[in-house]
This record gives sequence, C-alpha cells and structure tokens, in this order.
Amino acid sequence: MKVFISADMEGITGVAAAEDVVKGEPEYERGVDLLHGDVNAAVEGAVDAGADDVLVNDSHSSMRNLDRERLDDRADLIRGNTKPRSMMEGLTDEFGVALFVGYHAKAGTPEAVLNHTFFGHALQSLWVDDTEVGELGWNARLAGSLGVPVGLVTGDDATVTEAHDELTSPETVQVKEGIDRFSARCRPAAATQPAITAASCRAVERAADGALSPAQAEGPVTITASWATTNQAGSAAGVPGVDRLDGRRTAVTAEAYSDAYDATVGMLRAGGSGTDEHYG
Repeated sequence: MKVFISADMEGITGVAAAEDVVKGEPEYERGVDLLHGDVNAAVEGAVDAGADDVLVNDSHSSMRNLDRERLDDRADLIRGNTKPRSMMEGLTDEFGVALFVGYHAKAGTPEAVLNHTFFGHALQSLWVDDTEVGELGWNARLAGSLGVPVGLVTGDDATVTEAHDELTSPETVQVKEGIDRFSARCRPAAATQPAITAASCRAVERAADGALSPAQAEGPVTITASWATTNQAGSAAGVPGVDRLDGRRTAVTAEAYSDAYDATVGMLRAGGSGTDEHYG
C-alpha cells in the first residue's frame, strides 16, 4: 500500500509558541528535532503495517524543514514551497491512506495551540460552501475527492476534536493540551512518538481492510477566503478565476473539489504575498 504523510509543525510534540516553528528563532532547531521524531514515528508505523511506499510532504511554512538525511530512509520526501498543491503535493488516487502529522486547529479555536488557517495573520477564515474549515478539513476533502481516507491526525487536544468533527473514526494522537494560543502542557516524546507509531500502524491496517471512509467532497463547490485587510483581498482577486465578494472576501467556484482546491492555493498565495507571517 502507498501511504501519504502531510507533515505540519505547529502540532508536533513539544511545540508551543511561534518561536518553536519559525526559522531563525533560537527554539526552531529544537522544534525541527521534534518534527523529525514525530514524522519518523509515523513512517515506522506505516511500514510496520505493510506499507511498501511512503511519501512525506513537508507542509510547514517554507516547506523546507525536514532534512532528507534525518528522515527515515524508508520514506521519500517532497521539499520546497512552490508546489501546486501545497500541503497535499504528491497525493494521488493511487494512495491507500493519508496521515496528517503535526496538524493544528483552525483559526479562532479557543485555547488551541498556534491556531490559524494557512496564514497566521492574513487569513481570518476559510469556508467550503457554508462550512468553515481549517487546513485539516480543507486538505481532507481533497484526499476524499481522490478516494483517499485520512486515517491519522496528530496534534493538540483541539486538533483531535476537529479531526473527529471532520472525519469518520480516524486514529488520533493528542501530543499536548492547549492552555492558550502560545502555551501548552506538552507530553514527553518518549510517550507521544510510540503512540504515533502505534496509531499509524492501526490507520494503515484499517485502510487495507477497507475500514476507513474518505471525507465527502462533492461538487460543485465554492471556497471562500475571509481576509484581515482589504488590500489582501485585492491581491487575491487579481488571480484569474477568483471573485471578490466584498471588501475582505474572495472566492473560487468549480465543478470538482480538486479544481476548487487548486484554485484556492493560488488565491491564498496571492492574498498572503507580502505579509509579515510568523508561521504558516
């Protein structure tokens, strides 16, 4: 079975503040150590369950956080931030399951660690038709449109709750408990990483048995972005196919969710360009 891993960083073991996930900050290298630990734990579980092809997509900020030499040799790595499908680059309908490692809750979730959606400051909210989604829901629907279930989500307690709201009976691992947006009670890696390995193994086994359901993503669909400022909305609306709904909202519409997702990546990149982002 082919297994896809989308690896973000805000929901990694031991990460609690922006300084833990931003390149150049003193705590960033410690965060990178923990990132490799959690991702390698997920790879180990997938291989233990019989995966014969594991693809890891670095999905955090610059998307150049994972080091090829430090990543488990049994997995391939997609690295770089010019990917057409961003956090989901490389996923196709040939994969049996997707695993979301180090994810975080959507913008505005109370007490959720580093909560945001795609951009920490530029984007206030993202909507799929009438449902507000975070990165988890936005990405899970793309996987679902390809017939691929999301079998595992790791992150803080709010992310685990969001995963169970968005998905049907996923495996989850809570690596920390949010206190505030920049504070958390963190479990030790000695506890969380074996738990990630075990949950990853269960997710792949359940996918092999047909016991996981892909997220529903039927078209036609409209994806709407609500921006913090009017100039961000103006920049987003400059992309062909993006409609400006009002001063701070832009939207894309497509018959297929995958097409709407692809258009949304362009809309979000345009709207967020030139902003002073602390994490993403």
